[in-house]
This record gives sequence, structure tokens and C-alpha cells, in this order.
Amino acid sequence: ATASALARSHAHGGAVAAVARARRAITTRNQVENEIYDRSRQEIPLGNRVPSTAVDAWIAPNATIAGDVDVGNSSTVWHGAVLKGDLGAVRVAGWTNIMEKVVIDAAGAAARIGQHVTIGACTSISAATVENNVLVGARSVLSPGSHVESNAVLEAGSVVEENQLIPSGQRWGGNPARFIADVDGNEAKEIVTIGDDIRGAAEDHADQTLPWGNAYWQTEKLRASLLKE
Repeated sequence: ATASALARSHAHGGAVAAVARARRAITTRNQVENEIYDRSRQEIPLGNRVPSTAVDAWIAPNATIAGDVDVGNSSTVWHGAVLKGDLGAVRVAGWTNIMEKVVIDAAGAAARIGQHVTIGACTSISAATVENNVLVGARSVLSPGSHVESNAVLEAGSVVEENQLIPSGQRWGGNPARFIADVDGNEAKEIVTIGDDIRGAAEDHADQTLPWGNAYWQTEKLRASLLKE
């Protein structure tokens, strides 16, 4: 009985030690992977397709612009957004806001976003055109060939079908998107005001963001050395 108890005690002690080792390993890995730095890169050249951003544009640290992408003066690209110019050109004009987790690609044709535009969070835009002074609500979908004219508003969750035209000065919404009402002068001005407020908030974020550069080369070396320990 005594030997059996000792065996159980030894097995229990071994299990406790194994759990402790696993916890230490997880903690070390979390420190390396999560706490020291973010391995994502903001700007990624793809062959001869090279991203370009205006000096006063703000790109969030974990946003990605890859390939043939231009981001204009005073525009913002927020956290988790992806602008892919691998198959065509993506053009974002000045004073425009691309919000969190927006995905814009140019599969088959260019994607063009005008000035004073706000694209709401989690929106997907593929090879579509958005003219100046437009508000696109969150979680919307702009299908290839679709076109949103100036001073228009898309309600949250709108789905604009392939080659569909949203006329200037109108509010649309739904799936598929349908006409709701005309946009009056005050609403059109509000589109610009909303955009200005968002860019003001981006300045606060930019103050807390390290400048873009090639420092990730050194951090990759640091990570490799830590993982060897």
C-alpha cells in the first residue's frame, strides 16, 4: 500500500511539473510573439507593383497595403484594413478614410476611391469606383464594376451588385441595394464633417505610432535569438 501511495504521489508530482513546464513555455512564446513587437508590415511591394502613400497619410500599424496601391494626401487607413494591388491598381484619393477591416482589391479592374469618402468598417470593395464625397456604411459590399457617384450615401450592410450604378445625391440600402431617399444639402455637408472628425482622431493615433521603416529586420533577428533560448 505504501509503495502504491508513493507511486501515485510521484506520478502526481510529475504531472504538476509537466504542467508548470508547459505554462512557462506558453508564457515565453506569448512574450516573443505578442508582447515584443507586431510582425505585420504596412507596405509590401509585389514585384514591380510598389505601394505609395502621401507623407501626411496615416496607415495603422496593422493595416496592409500591398502592390500597386496609392493613398492620397491626409487619408487614413485604419486597423486591420487590407488594400491589395496585386492584380490591378487601387487608388485612394485625398482626405478619405478607410476604416477598420475594410478589404479593397482590384481583381479584373482598378478600384478607385475619391476624395472626402468614408468607407465603413468591414466593408468589401472589389474593382469598384466610389466618387467624391460619399459615405459607405459598415459591412457593405461593392461588387466588381459597381459605381457610386458623388454625394451618395450607402446604408450599413448594403450590397451593390455587379455593374450597378448608385446615382449622385441619393441614399441607397439593403441587399440588393435599393433607392431610399434623396440626400439633401445638409446631409452632403455632414459627409465631409464625419470624415474630418475621423481624420482628427487619426492624428491622436499617429502620435502613438512609431515611424515606418526597416526596423523589422532587427526585430526578426531578435525574435530568432529569443526562440533559440
